[in-house]
Amino acid sequence: MEHRKRIIPVVILLVVALGAYYLYSTYIAQRADTNTVSGFIEGEEIGVAAEVAGRIEAITVDEGALVTAGQELVRLDRAMLNAQIAQAQAALDTAKAQLAQVQAGARAEDIRQAEAALAQAVAARDGAKQSWVNTQAVRDNPQELDARIATAEAQFKAAKYQLEAAQANAISARTRVDAAGGVDQVRVDGKVLVNQWWAAEAAVQAAQATVEGAQRGLQILQDMRARPLTLNTQVDAGKAQYDAAVSAVNIAQARLDALKAGATKEQIAVAQAAVKQADAALGILQVQASKMTLKSPVNGIVTRRIAHLGEIAAPNATLLSVTNLDTVKLTIYVPETQIGEIKIGNEFPVKVDSFPTKTFTGKVIFIATQAEFTPRNVQTKNERVNTVFAVRLQLANPNQELKPGMPADAALK
Repeated sequence: MEHRKRIIPVVILLVVALGAYYLYSTYIAQRADTNTVSGFIEGEEIGVAAEVAGRIEAITVDEGALVTAGQELVRLDRAMLNAQIAQAQAALDTAKAQLAQVQAGARAEDIRQAEAALAQAVAARDGAKQSWVNTQAVRDNPQELDARIATAEAQFKAAKYQLEAAQANAISARTRVDAAGGVDQVRVDGKVLVNQWWAAEAAVQAAQATVEGAQRGLQILQDMRARPLTLNTQVDAGKAQYDAAVSAVNIAQARLDALKAGATKEQIAVAQAAVKQADAALGILQVQASKMTLKSPVNGIVTRRIAHLGEIAAPNATLLSVTNLDTVKLTIYVPETQIGEIKIGNEFPVKVDSFPTKTFTGKVIFIATQAEFTPRNVQTKNERVNTVFAVRLQLANPNQELKPGMPADAALK
């Protein structure tokens, strides 16, 4: 009996200890269950759209493809734009060449040509002045006109005598050639006769031209004497020709002076402005060309492909969607009894079923200011609390292991 009495307290102690252990284990399990919240991995989706219209020439990726930042996704046709760029490049090269020429100044050859043009203009001016003076002298002194007519008549007669002598010489030379058997039959030694005959014929043509020129000059002088009033008109015409020749000399002199002095600051500024304008025009086209190739803005995955090859892409119309995988987010729902313990910047361990042995770190970047009921799509482990606050965690994902839609659990410390 006494033995039983001693056993009962021991049994009671064991029962109490087991009960305490059970309660403690249940509390720990419940606490651990309360500190774990769940959600789904989310990625930031970025739409890829064309800034300019164009026909889609190539699409280099499909839905689900992993892409890197800067990778080409869509290419628009730029054949016409390439032609415009080539034209603008040629215009820029021309403007640069003109600027270089202006800055370098005139070449020695250009200066020599300008000097020759000036000398020619001076000679023309002097000749025009002498002609004007002669016409004035004839008008003011009729005896001078008679003397010039007499001289012209003598020159005309002398020219006629020279023509007759040349014609006789040509006939004689032709006779000697015919006596030698003609042009086709003449022997080698007789070719001298043929050459003499050709020279005589050329002399006849020259003498004929001299006669005609002398005759025209004589006719002009005779008309002047027959119609003396026309002399006033000729004097005025001579004066006008002289004034025009003087202007030509001034222009030639100014051009020569400008070449020797080199380009002015204004001329250089104009040439520089032309280069800047051509360069800007080329730059605009090059920027447009760069917009004809659409590249991925981030490292991620192609989640949507809307465009098709050969379609016309409209400006600002989304062609592809890329979800950023370098950094992902996890939205969890924290019971109101624990929300006071969470601050912006807190970090919590996060686990996903796909990598059960790996722990990721989530940093709090957002805490909702208004409570809500637990969303149906979130399988929270705490079924006793229905009012929760949305908390968003940001997770670094350098290896792109976390994918949008993966369920994840965050352990709240």
